[in-house]
Amino acid sequence: MKKVLIIDSHQLFRDFLKQKLSNDQLDVIVSNENRDSYTKMISALPNLIILDMNDDNTEEMEFLEKKMHDINTAEIPVIITGPQIDKISIASFAKYGVVKYFEKPIRFDTFFESIGETLHHPLSMDRTPCVLDLHRNGNIIFVELAQGLNREKLALLQYKLSEMIDQDEIDNPKIIIMLTNLELSFVDGYNLEFLIDNVLAASKVHAKNVKILSLDSFVSELIDGHPAYSGIETASNLTKVLSSVVDTSFTSSVSDLITDKILTRSNEFETDTGYVGTKFAADSGSPDAQESGVVLHIAIVDSNEQTLAETAEAFKKTGAVINTYRTGHDFINDYKPDACSLVIMDIFLEDNFGFGVLRFLQDQLNVPPVLVYSQVLQRDIVIKVLSSGAKSYLVKPQKPHVIVQKALSLLKG
Repeated sequence: MKKVLIIDSHQLFRDFLKQKLSNDQLDVIVSNENRDSYTKMISALPNLIILDMNDDNTEEMEFLEKKMHDINTAEIPVIITGPQIDKISIASFAKYGVVKYFEKPIRFDTFFESIGETLHHPLSMDRTPCVLDLHRNGNIIFVELAQGLNREKLALLQYKLSEMIDQDEIDNPKIIIMLTNLELSFVDGYNLEFLIDNVLAASKVHAKNVKILSLDSFVSELIDGHPAYSGIETASNLTKVLSSVVDTSFTSSVSDLITDKILTRSNEFETDTGYVGTKFAADSGSPDAQESGVVLHIAIVDSNEQTLAETAEAFKKTGAVINTYRTGHDFINDYKPDACSLVIMDIFLEDNFGFGVLRFLQDQLNVPPVLVYSQVLQRDIVIKVLSSGAKSYLVKPQKPHVIVQKALSLLKG
């Protein structure tokens, strides 16, 4: 059984990950303190490390340094969850074996896909279309569901609710589950129970403070006939639900109540700044979402098709996104500032524009490091290459892992 070491001080997140990965037949070891993480790593020798990085990442960096310099652990892949940082800083983690970096709040579909790809152990994923949105006003938390009931998102709900309640210090949370846009029947009973069970499992949530708004009679029938859900109320009218959870003494107008107290969200909660996200990358369908977590973006410029393919394949194993080019002009025409972590190129290309590429990059801001990988041995040409902005020179041919190690060493600075 493959082993995963989770290093994270957030109990809710640790518990969620352990449950998910254990259900998919992975052996999970957890550590909530960085000082014992190294000991657990060398004892277990996991197949993957999932590391949470704080804003002050001193302890995490010390752990990564120890890992990198231990011959038994240096090759263990790492997936990091952490705060938003610039692409150059993210790329610098590659030398520690980091294959993915996920900014919080995490989009869990690509997160789990990356875990599965790294371990060569695909994780089960419910692909049912589902929109799940949480927002609150005062101590009332609205859980809105549309399109369908996705079990991955329903599993997240318990942790997201708990995070919101604890983070915002809500003592007596009242939950309104809004299912008005869903048509449900007895075939949805299993998932509906899963939804309610996750809501009730959240921090400080009591059945008597949970209300469900639904137009389907099936929902009320399931609740009424379920002893574990005693106290939960169902209704098909928003006014009735609101009047049962909000103090109406300040106004006699239900419309004022809805507009002033409910539909107007508190400004400070407009942006989700939590750890657990309910949005998945697949929800947006954007190309950027598909590259979520990428540590390295590497451009390879070489006119030799075999070299181009071999080098690209070697770097794909590090989790990098690769763009390949046969000519210098193709690379320049496609180049975008801050979109590339590293350039690997032959100096003699079929369009004779290798030095033209170096001159072009010298005129750019935030230039990625350049590794020239070429058969040329003449001392004067090597000197010219290095004086034209290349960070290092490697003579062809080399084994793929040598190229990777040399390239990653350039990212240390």
